[in-house]
Amino acid sequence: MSIRDLVITRALAEIRETVAREKRRRGELGFDDMLSRLDSALRSESGEVLAAAIRTRFPVAMIDEFQDTDPQQYRIFRRIWHHQPETALLLIGDPKQAIYAFRGADIFTYMKARSEVHAHYTLDTNWRSAPGMVNSVNKLFSQTDDAFMFREIPFIPVKSAGKNQALRFVFKGETQPAMKMWLMEGESCGVGDYQSTMAQVCAAQIRDWLQAGQRGEALLMNGDDARPVRASDISVLVRSRQEAAQVRDALTLLEIPSVYLSNRDSVFETLEAQEMLWLLQAVMTPERENTLRSALATSMMGLNALDIETLNNDEHAWDAVVEEFDGYRQIWRKRGVMPMLRALMSARNIAENLLATAGGERRLTDILHISELLQEAGTQLESEHALVRWLSQHILEPDSNASSQQMRLESDKHLVQIVTIHKSKGLEYPLVWLPFITNFRVQDQAFYHDRHSFEAVLDLNAAPESVDLAEAERLAEDLRLLYVALTRSVWHCSLGVAPLVRRRGDKKGDTDVHQSALGRLLQKGEPQDAAGLRTCIEALCDDDIAWQTAQTGDNQPWQVNDAITAELNARTLQRLPGDNWRVTSYSGLQQRGHGIAQDLMPRLDVDAAGVVSVVEEPTLTPHQFPRGASPGHSCTVCLKTSILPSRLTRTGYRKNWNSAALNRSGNRC
Repeated sequence: MSIRDLVITRALAEIRETVAREKRRRGELGFDDMLSRLDSALRSESGEVLAAAIRTRFPVAMIDEFQDTDPQQYRIFRRIWHHQPETALLLIGDPKQAIYAFRGADIFTYMKARSEVHAHYTLDTNWRSAPGMVNSVNKLFSQTDDAFMFREIPFIPVKSAGKNQALRFVFKGETQPAMKMWLMEGESCGVGDYQSTMAQVCAAQIRDWLQAGQRGEALLMNGDDARPVRASDISVLVRSRQEAAQVRDALTLLEIPSVYLSNRDSVFETLEAQEMLWLLQAVMTPERENTLRSALATSMMGLNALDIETLNNDEHAWDAVVEEFDGYRQIWRKRGVMPMLRALMSARNIAENLLATAGGERRLTDILHISELLQEAGTQLESEHALVRWLSQHILEPDSNASSQQMRLESDKHLVQIVTIHKSKGLEYPLVWLPFITNFRVQDQAFYHDRHSFEAVLDLNAAPESVDLAEAERLAEDLRLLYVALTRSVWHCSLGVAPLVRRRGDKKGDTDVHQSALGRLLQKGEPQDAAGLRTCIEALCDDDIAWQTAQTGDNQPWQVNDAITAELNARTLQRLPGDNWRVTSYSGLQQRGHGIAQDLMPRLDVDAAGVVSVVEEPTLTPHQFPRGASPGHSCTVCLKTSILPSRLTRTGYRKNWNSAALNRSGNRC
């Protein structure tokens, strides 16, 4: 144990105690604190009373996604419901999909719980994938008896659902195998060559699918129903941001639009943030030539070097730009930064210009995102200078963990989706590519779990046997990641395979593929050279699994067939809008509404009047008398003229009061 290890161990204890003390002082409580306090309360002397109260309130508990439970959570569940025959605890989960160890989820907690429960039930039907996809996964994971390394996590083959029996992926008139492996040639290759080559192969294959889809030659079929393959049907699953960048670069080279759905970068790390800073500085001080020239030179403004040089040589044109930016400054001071940016973008057609370029939708999304953050920050800052300093500080120190800063999804419509395997869990995609699935990273830290107690152990001495146990756990998790990745696809999945060698120096002889999840299944855990790897793949192939040599060199971009559409124009207003204000009533509105409704009703065919039999008019009753202002007014006039004079006479008024009373009632009614 080194001095560094001792310092870290001591620091961990002191930091944990200090944070807990500060939370108590502030009266703060987080979700983890709730679990810790409940765990402590259940283990106290009165813990059984609390457990009984919880059981009374919840006699039946169902824990979904139990494979992601951590030891503390299971300890709570066990303390409340274990050995309680009058209650029920149902643990629901798939240990083959336990891939969130980095979040604290512990597959060994599942294994411990499984050993304590005698009733085990299994779902034996895959309701997502085509039969060929189900069969290929069954065959691959049945190559070894311990596909997931631990006997507590067996692989049980499943059957495909009846509703999916007619699912087929057809490419150029031929039904494609559900699983296809693309094998790199050569005796061995390094990680860099493997990733570079497979990114190109993946992009080229996706281009071929899309072009064939446009011609109706790449079809996703379900019985007699078929539809062409679109970009949004295709997903590329990766392990990291770096892998995603490589795939996206390869797709961009072939002009295939894509989106990275797992992007957690801060928007302040983008070029748009820096250009926005230069733009705000120019609006704040347009009289400074260097500052204004920097803003005009941004890609956001869309000017080239010749345009800027022309402005430099034309005093009147330059003064016009200065006056324009001074106008933006006035808008900023009076209405805020967002209205100013909207005015600038409208005047300079920034949105239209960006959307006409490759990647423009991504850039426009970032610009609008930054604008919203600036507007929100501007309401809390005292001046324009303070807002510029705020933006400059966030560019220097971006925080990708802040949800407000994380880059937003521009769109996933008609785009190839790039997503991490972790984020893809629970989702499905018609066509899946796994270009880097043979890659792996050897575990070098001696953090593992005791195989008997299932407790976590950190060997600070890094003994070889401890490192071996940790490496076995790494490989086991990679196998679960492989299972999750393969089971995302509905119709088809392509995999990139290579005789990978991670060792430096000698690259002859056996490869390191057996240390990867896919290689362990293909080679049954045994080291093989490139020829042996190929033999193992050939032995696996059948109607549902095929392989092909991975070749690069075709960089022909994807050609999108532009649909011929008629020119669209806005409708022209053919009448003058009415602007006569008047006071009316609900009855008046209702009466006019009936008139409009009658005008919209279909007219009778006059020529066919003789053919239609005449229907007798129904007998009218007082209840069918029309409603509205006009009928009501008519009734009022009748009542006043017939009843009011006789009523006045009977009560002793002279006849000369009749006209005055009628006029008075008419004015009021």
